[in-house]
Amino acid sequence: MDEYDLVVVGGGPAGVGTALSAAELELKTAIIEKTNMLGGNWTNGYVLSILGVYTYSGKTKIVGGTVDKIIAELVRNGGSRGKVGNFIPFRPDEMKLTLEEMISKLNIDIYFSSLVTSADLDEGKIKSITISGKKGKEVVKGKVFVDSSGDADLAFIATNATMSGKEENGEHQQATIPFRIANVNEEGIAAYSKTHPEEISLVMDEKGGVSRIRITSLLVEKAKDDGSLYLPFGNSLFLFNTSKKGEYVCNATHSNVVDYTEGKQLALSIDDARRQIKSVMDFLVKKVPGFENAYLLDSAPSIGMRETRRAVGEYVLRKEDVIGNAKFDDKIVRCGHPIEIHDQQKGTYYQYLGGGNDSWYEIPYRAIVVKGVRNLFAIGRCLSAEFEAQASARVTGTSIGMGQAAATAAYIMIKKGISAAKDIDIKELQKALVEKGAIL
Repeated sequence: MDEYDLVVVGGGPAGVGTALSAAELELKTAIIEKTNMLGGNWTNGYVLSILGVYTYSGKTKIVGGTVDKIIAELVRNGGSRGKVGNFIPFRPDEMKLTLEEMISKLNIDIYFSSLVTSADLDEGKIKSITISGKKGKEVVKGKVFVDSSGDADLAFIATNATMSGKEENGEHQQATIPFRIANVNEEGIAAYSKTHPEEISLVMDEKGGVSRIRITSLLVEKAKDDGSLYLPFGNSLFLFNTSKKGEYVCNATHSNVVDYTEGKQLALSIDDARRQIKSVMDFLVKKVPGFENAYLLDSAPSIGMRETRRAVGEYVLRKEDVIGNAKFDDKIVRCGHPIEIHDQQKGTYYQYLGGGNDSWYEIPYRAIVVKGVRNLFAIGRCLSAEFEAQASARVTGTSIGMGQAAATAAYIMIKKGISAAKDIDIKELQKALVEKGAIL
């Protein structure tokens, strides 16, 4: 039986942020990850940008600490040029390298190809979890646990009291497989955009390169109408540069997933999304100036789920908190992203923060403390939140901030012998976070 101070279930942005923060506090830390790479939807789902570090306008930095260290190392490894607008775009392989280097330097143990199958609880406290991998079952013991699985796997096993989908009908957000395109003629598309702005709109970077491309409904709807484009849930295409000239990522595909736990149904959704990728590539090469010699570089290894199960915490973050720019005494991280929903009926739509695009709200500590389990946190996209609130709070910059808070709280619990996460001194936690670069 392996024993740790902190066991993190899920090696995505939230989980990696937790593990890095914990190891820097000298906690013996492990990550349990179902795939064979770190990064979660960054690297498995090709969400190739760090969003949430800045307000939606991009003017104000609102998240710091561990995320700053990840960005600095990513830039050093040549995977990103840094901030563009309100996000930090990057390339996936450099992100994999960066995360693995950072984790290795801090001697964090990683269990790849491992799923949590059960948990041993005693008087409301998790003593150990059982994981299943290629060698069978293993038991991992910990003092504190963090669920950053995205699907609230550990919270579901430990409490059997999770939320899932819309409150009224259980419907989930649509899933996406983003893909990368190489050899785009930036000069050609820029020249065409100048004479046809109604068809293609661009955002240029400070060096004169093309940062973002939007192919409008004028071209997209025409292609859909004549049958040359299969894109059932979109009427425009958005692409952004990953940091290399001529290389862009596109996340136009959308698939409905009614039950993400059902393997056969998930396979059909993935197959449909990949069919959309092929059709979009054919459309770009044949119909859009500047893409004549472009080609599909690769697509995400797995389908990106925006929302599945969510934990039930000591507090449930509400839609009103998000759009009302709520402030909390037990704040742990800021978020300035609007509610972004990829709806199965309405398509993609946004609900903006009431304070404007340079405002933010705060996420309370209580929303990451799982109710009924004394030593379990749930962070990232499976935090305790209503469906619409989660559609804002799930962005990766904010998720890393949640992870830093969970790790720091775990450190305080262990250092002071505090049995229940909800009983720690919030002021002490906040002071420790600020000392490590968090912005509160």
